[in-house]
Amino acid sequence: MEKKGAEVVGISTDSPETLKKFKTEFHLPFILLSDPDSKVADQYGGHVPVLGFANRATYVVAQDGTVTEIVTGSAAVDPTAAVSACPLKKG
Repeated sequence: MEKKGAEVVGISTDSPETLKKFKTEFHLPFILLSDPDSKVADQYGGHVPVLGFANRATYVVAQDGTVTEIVTGSAAVDPTAAVSACPLKKG
């Protein structure tokens, strides 16, 4: 990931305790942050319409803050596709 200039951070509306279990169960090599008030999910349109719960998605956010790629569904658990979408680190 460092070669791609990427940093992976998982953000979920789940509680910190739930995220800790999830990280352990799936051996995730990145941190997970809790968004219990859905502030981040709301900012990035991460809710399923009508049902209101958060949708599983991975966003590639460029250094200028623009979203350059979105990976949704079960593929969002594995950051490989999102990291692949990152431009090569320059310099």
